[in-house]
Amino acid sequence: MFFAHRYWFVAFVGLLIVALTACSGGNATPTATPTQAAAAPTRTPRPTRPPEPTATPRPSPPAASTQSGQLALVDIGPLVTYRHASGVFRIDVPNNWTLQDNSSPDELLLIWTDPTGNGAILVNIFEDNRSFTDRQLVNLLNTFLADRFGNQPDFLYEDPRPQNDGSQLVVWSYTATADNNLKVTLLGNSFVEQRGNKVSILTTLVPDEQFDTLRNQTDDIINTYAIDPSATLGSTTIGGGNTSGGSLAPVEIGQLRTYSHPSGVFSIDLPVNWTLTDSSRPGELIMVWTDPTNNAVIIVDVLEDRTQYSDDQLVDKLVAYLVNLFGNQPDFFYEDPRPQNDGSILLVWGYTSTASNNVQASMLGNSFIEQRGNKVAVLTTLVPEEQFDTLIDKTNAIINTYRINPDARVP
Repeated sequence: MFFAHRYWFVAFVGLLIVALTACSGGNATPTATPTQAAAAPTRTPRPTRPPEPTATPRPSPPAASTQSGQLALVDIGPLVTYRHASGVFRIDVPNNWTLQDNSSPDELLLIWTDPTGNGAILVNIFEDNRSFTDRQLVNLLNTFLADRFGNQPDFLYEDPRPQNDGSQLVVWSYTATADNNLKVTLLGNSFVEQRGNKVSILTTLVPDEQFDTLRNQTDDIINTYAIDPSATLGSTTIGGGNTSGGSLAPVEIGQLRTYSHPSGVFSIDLPVNWTLTDSSRPGELIMVWTDPTNNAVIIVDVLEDRTQYSDDQLVDKLVAYLVNLFGNQPDFFYEDPRPQNDGSILLVWGYTSTASNNVQASMLGNSFIEQRGNKVAVLTTLVPEEQFDTLIDKTNAIINTYRINPDARVP
């Protein structure tokens, strides 16, 4: 399980997310395949010159180390293609990395972190109708880096390196300190480019001492990054995604593996090829898994609440929850509640989605609400209605593994 090695980088990622001024994350949702790919950038070595920024250093998060005093090696699993719901970009990412989506309506901000917490991939894209020169793009990137990391000890960045695909690379680094006082240099490679009205920053961040070992694998990731300048950032409707002929691509449910939340609040068996977006906040877990086609999701939402609710009150809460999330979608509906043998209550609901090629797709959701101790929990599956019967055995197998621990505390 990837929770066994959550070292310093979990704290660093928290800093990264806050520093990048992100809003609460949006759900990963179905998309059409981008039509134009950015050419493959190339990696370059670590910085060698003195730092340019003069910001005062501040304490950095602790760094992850093994019992031997060395950093745990960044864990890069098999790559799977992630396609953003808007269709703006795609990238191959390790199937064992965790996604944090902190996008806003006018800016994408997605961060993947490896199981050890010692490596990260970041994609930041916004729209701007101005045409920037290479120097202006580099200035945007340097300001971005200095504003977010300039106060870290030994922060520095190199002169830009023009890439064959037209992007500009800036290599940067800073020093982090582990809880055992081990000093660790973190090495970032950030590529800035403009494609149409899209300004993009793609970043990889790994320990400097592991750069050479990981270089081929990180290059493989970087070279899959593709931007579609014709797509619009705001297109994020679930079910508007990959198509095959005149229908949605079949949902891909791989082998199941048990996911246990680090808090111990819940566990569930999930497909190993699905991508996790964790948008949790204090007192509430909000976890969204998306299949590789981006045409199906599983959502777990668990809230600490000591109020004891009747079944009718729980149904009212579930209806309000669904209306808030999906009520503005075309043809949104929900059926009468259906009590379940385990004490939960099922609400069947759905809406109509339009794919990028104007295919109309009916999406069908099953949401179960229950109260266990001081936990109010909603488990949701959402799949194309035309595929529901084909998928029901597999989705039932997932649903039936869901377990809540009422004695654990939601962080």
